[in-house]
Amino acid sequence: MVSALGDAALVFLTSAGLCLAVGGWAIQRLARLEAIQPARYEDCPPLLAYQQAKRGTPTMGGLFVLPVAALAAAAAGGLRQPSGWWVLGMMAGLGALGAWDDLLKFKRPNAQGLRARTKLAVALALGGLLGFSLAAQAGLGWGAVPFSMVVVAGSAHAVNLTDGMDGLAAGCLAAAFCALGLVAMGQGPRAHALVPWCAALAGACVGFLWFNGFPASVFLGDVGALGLGAALGAVSLLTGSALWLMVIGGVFVAEAVSVMLQVASYKWRNQRRIFRVAPLHHHFHLGGLTEPKVIVRFWIVGVLLALAGLGAMERP
Repeated sequence: MVSALGDAALVFLTSAGLCLAVGGWAIQRLARLEAIQPARYEDCPPLLAYQQAKRGTPTMGGLFVLPVAALAAAAAGGLRQPSGWWVLGMMAGLGALGAWDDLLKFKRPNAQGLRARTKLAVALALGGLLGFSLAAQAGLGWGAVPFSMVVVAGSAHAVNLTDGMDGLAAGCLAAAFCALGLVAMGQGPRAHALVPWCAALAGACVGFLWFNGFPASVFLGDVGALGLGAALGAVSLLTGSALWLMVIGGVFVAEAVSVMLQVASYKWRNQRRIFRVAPLHHHFHLGGLTEPKVIVRFWIVGVLLALAGLGAMERP
């Protein structure tokens, strides 16, 4: 166990170091390419002002975060088992979808990219592929297919919703990947191939925080948020801890639920809102908390939930 932790720590440091090494150059390239997302939230003046204050900050940082994580994981043996290839496939597939979405936003002044239905359909399809594999090889039954669809699509979109403040999503993702890495470490040889992926993804998120922490020099973009969220969902499925992801990734769940409740309330309660604005982090921000305080408090909650999920899973 100690040796495995040491190996995982080395992968973590390697991935974080690579992010630090290439991040500055990558951000300069993104700025030169004018990878700047237009402001939205025209119907909410406080949030519109918030986004306009960050105007000029390049996005699509996931274009260097995802490759760095994949390279570090592959070098550490993360592709020796089919499970590692599935994580790579989910991450690459949803990352490519997010990149397309980001690029469309640059071309449209109203910041509208792909339709939500299109992104959801692709995410569900990729999750279904993983579900078919689990049903066929792990003997989980065909109920694994719709379950995997919901987990991969839900995780990807929940992380994307959380990625609305500097460093918020990256910090919470690092905690969740560390927790899932410990889960995989305690399982059989097939799951051990997921440990390098968890370590590399957590390390890449921490390295990215050097540039993404408040005030951010770069944002993840949909390419990073969807790709990392899909990887998180895939790892949880492959380690059999998808249900516990609701605790380990509780911050992402809360953010997604806040949006669903807000939309439902607005539609079915005569345009009445539950929150000042959704996702949840903006509700607290508009309530008077400074952005750094909201971010740090969400990080604390994310770490505590990750530990709570691990503790609950270890109980007999």
